[in-house]
Amino acid sequence: MQTGMISSTPTTATTSSGATTTSTNALSSLDSNSFLQLLVTQLQNQDPTSASAQDPTAMIQQLTSFSSLQQAQDTNTLLTGLQGQMSGLFQAQSTGMIGATAQVSGSQFNLSSGTASLNVNLNAAADVTLKVSNASGQVVATLPEGNLKAGSNTLTWNGKDANGNQLPDGTYNVSVSATDANGAAVANTTSMGVTVTGVGFQNGAVSIFSGSHTYSLSNVIEIDA
Repeated sequence: MQTGMISSTPTTATTSSGATTTSTNALSSLDSNSFLQLLVTQLQNQDPTSASAQDPTAMIQQLTSFSSLQQAQDTNTLLTGLQGQMSGLFQAQSTGMIGATAQVSGSQFNLSSGTASLNVNLNAAADVTLKVSNASGQVVATLPEGNLKAGSNTLTWNGKDANGNQLPDGTYNVSVSATDANGAAVANTTSMGVTVTGVGFQNGAVSIFSGSHTYSLSNVIEIDA
């Protein structure tokens, strides 16, 4: 008898014609009780005249396997409880982020009441130009920012298009062109400063909210009190 396997449990049912059918329901996992039942059944059905039945090593291995299984299940239970406690602790602490300003990686202008800002971090000093596009991908404004220093630069936009018309509030995509004195491209990253209005958990991941916008915590670069 193999203790590492468990057979399906047969069930019978009678059809309207009187015929009897048999179906099997396989156990999806082998818990400690099932393991112990298998071990006891094995002992009850061993042939005392068999040489293998007199092998104490086999018995020790089976008992060790049972002990390991029980320890693994206890560990899983402990870790599940610990995970719940850590989640609750983080939820309590995360309320302290509300009202703080978070830098979130991304290349967008969140225009609100005719104002928006974007942080551009340059690897070297560069001549920078921004192109602002609406949700349809249409370029609505081109912003020549001129020569900017290496490092962090906060750029603002008044929400006006190329003809000076005020655009409606919303999210606008931004592409950055940065070149040095020789015309070579300068590497850069962009981020947005947003005010945290809430913190939530979605699909096991933490997200922050800023008005109607949602950002994954993995995209948050820093949070300023």
